Amino acid sequence: MKHITTAFLFSLLVLLPFSCKDPEPEPTETEIINEWIWDVMTDVYLWADDVDRNLYPTEETDPEAFFYNILHADDRFSWIVDDYEELINSFNNISLSSGISPYFVRINNTDEVIIIVEYVTPGSPADLGQIQRGEIITRINQTTITIENYINLFYGETLALEFADYTEGDLVANGKSVTINAVVLEENPVLHHEIITFEEKQIGYIVFTGFSEGEQSKWVDSLDHVFADLQNRGISELIMDIRYNPGGRVSVARHIASVVSPADVPGSDNVFVKYQWNEDYQQYFIQRDGENSENLVVLFEESPSHNLNLSDIYFLTSGHSASASELIIIGLEPYMNVIQIGENTYGKFYGSITVPDLEEPARHSWGLQPLVFKFASSTGFTDFNNGLIPDIIIDDNILDMKQFGDLSDPILARAVEEITGVAPEAKKSLQVFPDFTVLSDPVRELKIRSVADINKAEMVK
Repeated sequence: MKHITTAFLFSLLVLLPFSCKDPEPEPTETEIINEWIWDVMTDVYLWADDVDRNLYPTEETDPEAFFYNILHADDRFSWIVDDYEELINSFNNISLSSGISPYFVRINNTDEVIIIVEYVTPGSPADLGQIQRGEIITRINQTTITIENYINLFYGETLALEFADYTEGDLVANGKSVTINAVVLEENPVLHHEIITFEEKQIGYIVFTGFSEGEQSKWVDSLDHVFADLQNRGISELIMDIRYNPGGRVSVARHIASVVSPADVPGSDNVFVKYQWNEDYQQYFIQRDGENSENLVVLFEESPSHNLNLSDIYFLTSGHSASASELIIIGLEPYMNVIQIGENTYGKFYGSITVPDLEEPARHSWGLQPLVFKFASSTGFTDFNNGLIPDIIIDDNILDMKQFGDLSDPILARAVEEITGVAPEAKKSLQVFPDFTVLSDPVRELKIRSVADINKAEMVK
């Protein structure tokens, strides 16, 4: 077995042996891809020891099906794509999109589906079309949305949208219609930020939708500008709204944690999170580097660009808060007062790596995203399969969404009340909302799976 560091983990594939070396006959592309999948999954995969050795790469005809047959029963998150470049773009928040983040909602006891606009990316086609958070879409391309067609309709390239209001228990068309086209869109994860002044408190508020570095770290730079502004304006408290954040890079979570933590936490060899690899790699890292190997523990940054020196931080969460969103909460809890408000988080405590084919020239364009470690807090807290339970539980009423920063949002209002001791005068909705079920969204699920990964690697010789 060849051992690797987390600095550029996937380049071990360059040196891994392939079973199809006989030039007579030449291996097919499918055989090459299957052997590549097999080599990765039987070596660095978190459950490598449990891979069924009765599976044979050369006998499989569908690489995607072969990969998913390998996965452990507990693995909901590893995945494979046939376009590695598209995968990398997704990590940098670059994708073909209209700019609408959707909630797909089925009205119970019917086949009817409505789409709630969760948020709109600034500068996107949806934003230019004056679509706003909380609006309800009922028809696309002159077609009623149902449980059979909602995915294909919404993720088309051209969307002729029709809107409705929910009034006195009924959906009523309001006459608004907007036609937009999906474009290649870069989404800055700092969706919204402001200072809320209430009861003489200066409260920083950031809506953060993904732990993405961006190309040449531009999203981290954007976040640092926000932190610098908050610091210069003398905030005393910080609310981070991660209700719609599926996760991202551990390095970005570490950076944010180092900025918001008490001043004596960074630079003191304090552990942010710990990793647990498969048994072979876990023991290798211990034997080579000791229990505090950088491949086993992630420390807070030595010298973060800023430090807000907070003693308390407030996280607003929902069932869409996943992976790195959960990692930053458990990573900070041993060092400061972390108050979680809203709904249970998603429940993902694993990290993955991105693995292309690194032969020169590359033999195929596929990419793997296998789980390779489980993460835990410095105190060992992990295995939160049902998500992180809030300190204050409040449902996020998606059928009565408020604009970001609006203190009539009950979850934000409760955070402000916890900070100031005074409840903002929130307007209560008089609407009677129907029973509904939030439907699955394959694009959102993909974002949840492709998070908390280690991006670069180098071979240990």
